[in-house]
Amino acid sequence: MQEKKIIAMLGGGQLGLMFTEKAQMMGEKVLILDPDPDCPAGKIADKFINADYSNIEALKIIIDNCDVCTTEFENIPYKTLEILEKKIKVFPNSNALRISQNRTLEKKFLNKLNIPIAEYYEINSKDQLELLKNINNWPYILKTSTFGYDGKGQTIVNNFNELKDSYSEQDSTSFVLEEKVSLKKEVSQVAACYNDGIVFLPISENIHINNILHKSLVPASIPQDSIKIIKDITKKISSNLSYKGILCIEFFIDNNDKILVNEIAPRTHNSGHYSIEGCNISQFEHQVKILTNQKPIHSTLISSSVMLNLLGDLWAKGSPDFSEANKKNIFLHLYNKSGAKNGRKMGHITIMEDTLIASNNKAEELFKKLN
Repeated sequence: MQEKKIIAMLGGGQLGLMFTEKAQMMGEKVLILDPDPDCPAGKIADKFINADYSNIEALKIIIDNCDVCTTEFENIPYKTLEILEKKIKVFPNSNALRISQNRTLEKKFLNKLNIPIAEYYEINSKDQLELLKNINNWPYILKTSTFGYDGKGQTIVNNFNELKDSYSEQDSTSFVLEEKVSLKKEVSQVAACYNDGIVFLPISENIHINNILHKSLVPASIPQDSIKIIKDITKKISSNLSYKGILCIEFFIDNNDKILVNEIAPRTHNSGHYSIEGCNISQFEHQVKILTNQKPIHSTLISSSVMLNLLGDLWAKGSPDFSEANKKNIFLHLYNKSGAKNGRKMGHITIMEDTLIASNNKAEELFKKLN
């Protein structure tokens, strides 16, 4: 029987797009499944299936045409992966997706491993809500257990009355109430988890505006002992999930320099986009190598880098003038999305100068010009 040699990607947004571009450059063929007929990756894929992620006929096409499958984001139904992994290789596995797409399960998983996280309470009913009348250490963040990304499904509450009001306004019935950490920094570790070991990409320091990533600075300005703790935690999570694929762990560093896990992202990550130009091997190239069962190669930083997100807000008065982004050491990526909306990620720019300070200064100067 002839080897199929087609990679299936569930999800056709910008992560699927950049993966497909790299895979095709490496001589691989990619099948994209996405319910959006106008998704960016579907426009360049070798094969595009426009269907829901649970569509049995679509999954049968994947099984018949592909020998390996991956996911673009964590909100793919994990039961879809359970169906696929009975017939073909699926990375990440369905259990990793099941845990990471539910904040309650994720926090229980991390607690079981004794990995530090922010204090939290589980809320699945009004009775559980009432039990929180007398808690201290406000403010907290009320987060839906599922379908939260880019700040969605999150509300800061400063007291119990605000918590009750916010709870009653939500459609969801399952939440975590998480203590608001006094932050010094937010950082993330992207790791490429191969059969033969784990490769750590340089850690990025992340700046958010309105809960959406604004920019990532690489390398993160943190001490070596913090880097070791972050890598050890990432390795522990990967091992206990039997993980294969690209894994990103988001971390909080509080004002006492304590390192806490914020979230597990079982995929390539926005904060890793700098690696396309900033590293000898990007997160997307690692993803292709893992899926095609190649040997791991170490990722090294070519130059200090700042990755700047381009949100739909910039398109409010028409297409932005990107002439300033076509200069030396500046790399523009547009995702070819059909409609610009406020808060929607439309592209990114990576700036690479001799120093991180110079890269950051140029990034902020460029951002002001675009606005």
